[in-house]
Amino acid sequence: MTTIKISIRNRRDANMLYRMLKRIPFIDRVEKEDLQSKDKDTGQVDKIKNLLTVMAGSDLFKNITNPITWQQDLRNEWE
Repeated sequence: MTTIKISIRNRRDANMLYRMLKRIPFIDRVEKEDLQSKDKDTGQVDKIKNLLTVMAGSDLFKNITNPITWQQDLRNEWE
């Protein structure tokens, strides 16, 4: 058996490579280790990306029947 270790800076790319490697039939085992602390304060852009990734599958706006009225109501709340 031969072991190869790969370090990837971008978590999104690391996840993509992990999924690709899991599908290759001659690879016996794929392990993923995230060295970044989950408690570590990330930048605002990273937080927004993570939130959008989590919310991508949800029906967040399914109850909005008229988007124009909905936006007007949101704007009027601040006045």
